[in-house]
Amino acid sequence: MAANYWSSTQRSHWMLDRWTLVKSREDDLKYISETDYIKLRIWFCHLIQKLAKRLHLRQQAVATAIVYFKRFYINNSIKSTDPALVIVTCVYLATKIEECPVHIKVVTQEAKVVFQGEFNGFHYDSSKVAEFEFYLLEELEFYLIAWHPYRALTQITQELGMRESGIQYAWFIINDSYRTDICLLYPPHLIALSAIYLTIVLNHAEFVPGSAGDQKDMKQWFADLNVDMTSIIEISQEILSIYEIWADWKEEKALMIYKELMKAS
Repeated sequence: MAANYWSSTQRSHWMLDRWTLVKSREDDLKYISETDYIKLRIWFCHLIQKLAKRLHLRQQAVATAIVYFKRFYINNSIKSTDPALVIVTCVYLATKIEECPVHIKVVTQEAKVVFQGEFNGFHYDSSKVAEFEFYLLEELEFYLIAWHPYRALTQITQELGMRESGIQYAWFIINDSYRTDICLLYPPHLIALSAIYLTIVLNHAEFVPGSAGDQKDMKQWFADLNVDMTSIIEISQEILSIYEIWADWKEEKALMIYKELMKAS
């Protein structure tokens, strides 16, 4: 395992460009609109979250499962695969990598409950999940360590002296960011800074009296950072844009979009 993000396989192998993302969607976008495609991806993340909640997984494992899911679909279309099997296998693999293992039979059984309304149940047994795990590992090129923004968020907000309510708000923004593809496009520390930026801009940040955040002009603080502010603005705009689509998102509509996609020829 790399000691930091900069020497990690995530940086060397899994930081992508927007052109790669566009190409990865081409097959599915023959049958549904870009907006419906995004709604589908929001739904799949929602299902990962639901399954993880049934399994009592911490957010780090949830985020890793979502990253695996997104990486898998760089080289595969939704239409040519079964997302339910991919979701369950990604969650199962994430529990092992994030050291919160859950027996494969338990994961499979809980999936049958979670997917009862979405996919009319989960129609695979644990042996099929175990078999698909090998295929998933190949698609991920066996690069399994995922770096997330949470550590950077905690470190930076503590240095600034941000109160817990603001930290929690920024944490929720990072959770929501996994509905977008920014985890495939930007380093974790830039996503953390973008969450802090939005927290401040949306007036949800308070700082302990006398702390660095209380004493500094935060606009100047961001300007003085040795980071690309253009990227922070781009990330922030992408997160805000997903909220606009999410506002019109309903689980039953997502299921209809999915069925429309799978029936198309």
